[in-house]
Amino acid sequence: MQPQFTLPPHLLAKSFPFHFVFNGDRTIIQSGEVLQRLIPDIIGSQFTKCFQINRPIIQTANFAAISKQSHSIFILKSLHSEMTLKGQMIPVDDCEAIFFLGSPVVTEISQLNHIGIKLKDFAIHDSAADFLFLLQAKSRLMDELAEREVKLKDILRGKEEIATLAEARARDIEQALENLQRTQAQLIQAEKMSGLGQMVAGIAHEINNPVNFINGNLTHIDQYVQSLITLLKLYQQYFPQASPEITDCMEEIDLEFLLIDLPRIVASMQTGTSRIRDIVLSLRNFSRLDEAEQKDVDLHEGIDSTLLILNHKLKQGIEVVRKYGDLPKILCYPSQLNQVFMNILSNAVDALFETDVKSKQIVIQTCVAGSKQVCISIQDNGNGIPPEIKERIFNPFFTTKPSSKGTGLGLSICHQIIEKHQGTIDVISELGKGTEFTIKIPIS
Repeated sequence: MQPQFTLPPHLLAKSFPFHFVFNGDRTIIQSGEVLQRLIPDIIGSQFTKCFQINRPIIQTANFAAISKQSHSIFILKSLHSEMTLKGQMIPVDDCEAIFFLGSPVVTEISQLNHIGIKLKDFAIHDSAADFLFLLQAKSRLMDELAEREVKLKDILRGKEEIATLAEARARDIEQALENLQRTQAQLIQAEKMSGLGQMVAGIAHEINNPVNFINGNLTHIDQYVQSLITLLKLYQQYFPQASPEITDCMEEIDLEFLLIDLPRIVASMQTGTSRIRDIVLSLRNFSRLDEAEQKDVDLHEGIDSTLLILNHKLKQGIEVVRKYGDLPKILCYPSQLNQVFMNILSNAVDALFETDVKSKQIVIQTCVAGSKQVCISIQDNGNGIPPEIKERIFNPFFTTKPSSKGTGLGLSICHQIIEKHQGTIDVISELGKGTEFTIKIPIS
């Protein structure tokens, strides 16, 4: 395909005597008049059969490589004479062709004869033709610049998209890592609670059997004691004059006091065993290992069992006020809710240990909120939570306690357990006045 220029080929050949044009297979299809005289068969010859590229350095002088270096100044050595041309390769857009525009490199007039050219061979340029040619070149360069600008914008847009994608991926990885750490910590915490529950359940089981044995026999002992006392009094009634040995023994054992105190001791033992049975029942309620699935339970039992576990701390000057409302049984995971009560009450106890308030108090209130929710409020009169950290207390691994006393998972786990029950947990706190956690759980 012949390239279309503003000027016809014969005018180009006359105006630019040292130019030539070659196509995609490097065949020269057009040249200036002087080149045609110096290289008679230049039209139709291979570019590489006529010229050697001295500059720029191109490993393989094919069409694409030459076109790619079109912005460079080319120095061509003629393979038919001593002539050296210096100029530029200009790709032609409308067809696969390259236009070379240059002139001989001459430093002395004497070189002209040696090369075979004369002064008149240098073109006397037509200003109008030059202007048209420059306009064509300018238009081509502007189009090329516009095309490169579009490509550059596409590249920049692509880089921005890649950067955005990379940033999103980094956030995903960071979130995944945080979730992994949280899950790992929760598994550890759950394993600890499971171990604690198993230990508590085991102790409760081992204590329960002998206590039941003792408690059951105490009933018979009480009856036997009452029978013996009745018999002894009958003896005293019908045989008031006892022998000296019996009288001495009665005085020695202080029979009158013994007859009064013995029933009291038996009653005290019955009270003690009943207390132990209540403690064992509370321990079993707290562990609830046999209730891993959802079940309708009385939340007050869970709160009372938790208070019993914490009783050794509560006895150190903390008053617990229970204001229980009339709650229906709630379908829930009982052992998990007990864990919530344990974490919140433990934090309340720790907060009260750090305060100087004389009357340390925990108030537990329960009620039915509306007709669809139960509400459990646990309030202490400790130092309260600073406002700057209140929003972070449910975050995993956030704690104000020393590393040896807290992992920062307690309230985070509480939040997740309440969410699992489709409920809510809120905190109200004021410095110097205390903290109140409010839990709301759907009734059904």
